[in-house]
Amino acid sequence: MLELVRRVQAALLDREGLSPGALADLLVDLRQEVQGLPFGVPDADDLPREAYRDLRARIARAWPELGFYDPATGRALSTCDLPAEIGDALDDLTDLALDLDTALALADTDEADALAWLRFSHDAHWGDHVQDVTRHLRWLD
Repeated sequence: MLELVRRVQAALLDREGLSPGALADLLVDLRQEVQGLPFGVPDADDLPREAYRDLRARIARAWPELGFYDPATGRALSTCDLPAEIGDALDDLTDLALDLDTALALADTDEADALAWLRFSHDAHWGDHVQDVTRHLRWLD
């Protein structure tokens, strides 16, 4: 499981030659694996976390074609045709990367807490981001 987390994190931050569709496949795989974990609440109060702005900039460099999208269809949006609901692919992936960073930091000291964090953060936060951004990644491919 943690190897898959590391692969996704590397893909988010460094792209590694992946297409948007291949990233979508990785995200779907991660989400399915994490949904199979038992639910628990990790002890992750004092973990260092990379600053959002810096992490978002790094992901934007790796994935320059990403931007705003319609969550219902995945279609890319320009600032001229913004609907009532807007998805921000860079925000989605940055939020995911921050939560994966937390899991990997926990894994250094307690694998059970890392897995609990993955499930908890998925259910509370990044699972919805992955579900939404996957449509956009497939639309781009």
